[in-house]
Amino acid sequence: MTPNRKIISIVTGAASGIGRAIAVRLSQESGTVIIADIDADGGMETSRQIESSGGTAEFIRTDVAHEDDVRTLFQHVERTHGRVDVLVNDAAIAPGPNFPEADSSHWQRTIDVNLRGVMLCIQYGIGVMKKFGGGSIVNISSMAAFGFQAYSAPEYSATKAAIVRLTSSLTTLHYSWNVRVNCICPGWVATEAVKRTLSAMTEEEKAAESFPPPRVLIQPEEIADKVWMFITNHDMAGRVMIWPDGDSPKLVDVDSCI
Repeated sequence: MTPNRKIISIVTGAASGIGRAIAVRLSQESGTVIIADIDADGGMETSRQIESSGGTAEFIRTDVAHEDDVRTLFQHVERTHGRVDVLVNDAAIAPGPNFPEADSSHWQRTIDVNLRGVMLCIQYGIGVMKKFGGGSIVNISSMAAFGFQAYSAPEYSATKAAIVRLTSSLTTLHYSWNVRVNCICPGWVATEAVKRTLSAMTEEEKAAESFPPPRVLIQPEEIADKVWMFITNHDMAGRVMIWPDGDSPKLVDVDSCI
């Protein structure tokens, strides 16, 4: 895949925040962006933003935790647009109360969306990509994936850690089907949801966080830039970007950290 080729991209969780920024950036680079999200209002708003700027977008309501939805998404995109070049897995949730206080039906939803959803999208994405010469998959994880300290949402951090290992485990797809899989693990990102959370926190609560808010928050558009870097760079299969704050992204081979 080269920057000059019109690309067909699917971005999950693109109704707001990081996913929206990624969808907008990909639309600016050329091609069509498919917005896959359970939030119809937000998804349509992302689509309107893209189209008002001269881009091409399509919203498809998708619950990534449901295999029928994911299957329908990829079948529709292949049938309508001919192929899938890029898949960005951003859809994620972290609703309280959390494990172990919440009952299993509650925290299971987090696992289904954050991990099973990523795996389903990758599986169906590969099925289409390998028929058309390959493609690029970028998973959005979190700095919550790392460390040995306590974390307030264990089910969330566990799914994000699993996504990192899933990414590195799929490195060989580059050699078998020309499908590159990468991962970005940001810390605090300046989304509207994070801004609301920070404004409601006391200084004591911020200091008690496993990953305290840094001086410089990461901008969603910065993450979108790094997604595009992975999409256009053919030499980074399996690489993971660890990004604790706005100043210091680090590109690593996960196995080198062991």
